[in-house]
Amino acid sequence: MHYVVKTFRSNIVEGRFTSLIVSVVVIGMRIMMFVNDGLPDLSIKSDNFLWQYISQFFSKPEISLAASTLSVFIIAWLISSLNNRFGLLRSRSNLPFIFPIFFLSLHPYFLLMTGEYIAIIFILLSFFPLLESYQKPDSYLYSFRSSVLIATASLFQIFAIILIPLLWRGERSMRGPQIRSLLSSLFGVVLVYVSVFSYYFIFDDTISFTQPFNIFINISINEIPRFTIFEWVIGAFILMVFVLNMIFSVNTYGRDKVLTLNFMQFIVFLQIFLLLLQVVYWGISLFFLTLSITLISYLSAYFYTKNNSRNHLYLVYFMILIMIVIYLSHNIAILDIVS
Repeated sequence: MHYVVKTFRSNIVEGRFTSLIVSVVVIGMRIMMFVNDGLPDLSIKSDNFLWQYISQFFSKPEISLAASTLSVFIIAWLISSLNNRFGLLRSRSNLPFIFPIFFLSLHPYFLLMTGEYIAIIFILLSFFPLLESYQKPDSYLYSFRSSVLIATASLFQIFAIILIPLLWRGERSMRGPQIRSLLSSLFGVVLVYVSVFSYYFIFDDTISFTQPFNIFINISINEIPRFTIFEWVIGAFILMVFVLNMIFSVNTYGRDKVLTLNFMQFIVFLQIFLLLLQVVYWGISLFFLTLSITLISYLSAYFYTKNNSRNHLYLVYFMILIMIVIYLSHNIAILDIVS
C-alpha cells in the first residue's frame, strides 16, 4: 500500500478522533460564515403543510443557525448509522459521518433552518425499513413504514412526495416486485394525507389543502440563472464532482455484496432524477440539490473508504481544496474580483 493511501486511511478514514476534530472544525466554519455573512435572505419560498406553521420558532438568526447545525449533524449521524447497521461498507470508516457535515457547511444557504432539513431526516429514516426488507418474502409492512415516513417528509417540503414512485425502484431491487408491497405503500401515503385533509375539512378550509400542490406547475426550466463567471465555474465543478463520484462508485460497488450493490444502485438512480428535478424547479426550491448533496456525500464516503488508488486520493484532496475555496468565497471579497 502506497504511503499516501496508508496515511489517508490511518489518519482520516480510520482515525480515532477524526470525527470529533472535523465536527469542531465544521462548527467553527459555520459560526465564522454566520458572523461574516449572517443568514441569507430566502427568496425561494413555498407553501407547505407543517413548516409554514413552525418556521416562526426559527425566526431568530442564532436559533436558525443552531437548529440547522443540529440538523446537519443528525443527517450525518443517520447516514453513518445506516451504514453501520447494515454493514454496507464492511469496514470501519469516519467518512459517512464527516463528509455530510462538511458538504452541508460550504454555503450560507445551509446555515438557514428550513423544512428541507426535516424532510431529509425523514427520508433517511425511510431507508432503514427499505434495507430491512431485503429478501423478506412478506415485506408489505416495511413498504408501509417507508411510505409513511416519506409522506411525513412531504408535509415539511412538498417536493418530497415525488420520491414515493422513486422509492418503488428501490423496493423492487431489494426483493423484486410485490403487489401487496405496492398497495401497502400507497395506503401509507393515503393514510397520512387523509389525516391532513381531515384537519382542513374540520376547519372548512379545503382550499388550503390543495394550495401546496400548486407549486408543481411552477416549472422554471426555461429561465437562465443569473450567475457570475465564478459561480458558473464552481457550478460546473460541482456537477463534475457529482458525475465522477457516481462513475467511480459504480466501478467500486459492482464488486460488493448484493445488498450494498442494490442500495448503491438505488442511490445513483435517485441522484440522476434529483439533479434533473432540480433543473426543472431550480427557481422554486433547492430541496433536490440539498438532498443530492446529502446522498453524494455517502457515495463519496463509500468510494474513498474502499479506494486504494493514490491517484484517486489526489483527486479527493483537490476536491476538498476547491470546496474550501467555495467556502472562503463567502468570507472574503473574491466574488467581486472574479465577477
